[in-house]
Amino acid sequence: MSKVRFALVGAGRAGMVHARNLTGYIPEAELCAIVDVNGEQAKKSADEVGVATYSTSLDEMLSTEKIDAVCIASLTFTHREIVEKAVAAGKHIFSEKPMAQTVLEARRIKDLVEKAGVKYQVGFMRRYDPAIRKAWEMVHEGTIGDLVVIKSTGRGPGLPPSWIWDRTKSGGMLAEVSAHDIDTVLWFAGKKPERIYMEADDFKAPEARQKFPDFYDHYVVTIVFEKGPLSIIDGGCPVGYAYDARMEILGTRGMIRVGETEGHGPVLMTLEKKAVRDNHDAWRNRFREGYLEEMKAFIRCIVKDEKPFPSALDGYHAVEIVEHAHQALDQKKPVLFHGEW
Repeated sequence: MSKVRFALVGAGRAGMVHARNLTGYIPEAELCAIVDVNGEQAKKSADEVGVATYSTSLDEMLSTEKIDAVCIASLTFTHREIVEKAVAAGKHIFSEKPMAQTVLEARRIKDLVEKAGVKYQVGFMRRYDPAIRKAWEMVHEGTIGDLVVIKSTGRGPGLPPSWIWDRTKSGGMLAEVSAHDIDTVLWFAGKKPERIYMEADDFKAPEARQKFPDFYDHYVVTIVFEKGPLSIIDGGCPVGYAYDARMEILGTRGMIRVGETEGHGPVLMTLEKKAVRDNHDAWRNRFREGYLEEMKAFIRCIVKDEKPFPSALDGYHAVEIVEHAHQALDQKKPVLFHGEW
């Protein structure tokens, strides 16, 4: 095929990152249609990126447009139904994280795409961030010896949309904000978790806790792997000061640090002897290259018939970790990992 033809489902912030990449930066791709439950949003987004076809119905797009792949960037609790429709139509699938809001839903998706034999890639774009990828290579070349501790921080400046507050729809803040951190820790460790523990509280969003008593906005998760390493994930929204995504990987022969809160703009040195520099304001800017490279990789999988990376199994593992962490939070004690591996 000369170009991989896409339909985008979900024209919100994440969806438009993919829409702009597909239309402006990847000549091997063609964005043919945009689908969103909000018709006005679908039209507005289609106009922005120069796509002629838009709709509120995925069924209509699949039946009338010549589509090779579906890019899912809709709300988490809609993912499984969209995957079912795409699989039934024989389309390849790129899905934003998290894969689903529960392990049961994630398993259904995994089983569906594996049985159908379509390409399915989860949008864990940090695996394609140049600095994080280089750090992973250094770890697996033995540069810092055996892994001891993996720390991953993921914090957002603002409070996510209200549907995320409801853990029955989103999988909670841990799934929506820190699925990337979970996947990256699992990727670096490369082995099965043994124990998981989580502490969380609501420090800044009392209105969310009033609607959903199990809501939390800041949290710490520990994952202990069999025979090491230890890992710590800390996350939260809203923190206000920046979009903050950093890693620290400690080994027996050294340490690797990845990421910073400061952006890439100029540094102002003032007469008050202060240095002023802008912080990262959003995830889509911090990981701009990662988002682009992950979509290029997905297209190569289709064109060259390669295995997607990260896979449906990787997406499933991340959902398993979230569910175990929530069990630990509810039980107020560490839980043994009983998931598939």
